[in-house]
Formats: sequence, C-alpha cells, structure tokens
Amino acid sequence: MGEVIVRVIDLPDTIPGVTVLDENGDYNVYLNGRLSKDNYDEAVQHELRHINKEHFYQDMPVRECEDEAKGKDCD
Repeated sequence: MGEVIVRVIDLPDTIPGVTVLDENGDYNVYLNGRLSKDNYDEAVQHELRHINKEHFYQDMPVRECEDEAKGKDCD
C-alpha cells in the first residue's frame, strides 16, 4: 500500500506520463517510452510531485493540480 510502481509504455506523443491510484492504494506511474532521457526525468519528477502533493486525495480542479505539479504558483 502506498508503493510507487513505474511502467514504461507507449502513450500518445502529447502525454509524457500519467499516474493512477489503484484499489490497493499503490501509485501506478505510466511513462511514455518515446521520451528522451531529459523528458523522461522531467516526467518522473512531475508525476512524483502529484503523489507528494496528495492530488489523488483532494477535490481540486485538474488545471490547478497540473500547475502545482509543474511548480507554478496557484493563487
């Protein structure tokens, strides 16, 4: 429970990664296998920020969660 499981799969070019919380409370991070090394590292950090900020347990607009995960201020 609460583990982070990372998988690399083919995703559409516009989607670097996505995280899904499963029924066991584990975070399944899916990363786009077509990413460059730099973009892969950035996508991993982005998804980890979603997890660390507990976006999966908050009732927030998606745009606000994305801005937080990108490190933008949400005023």
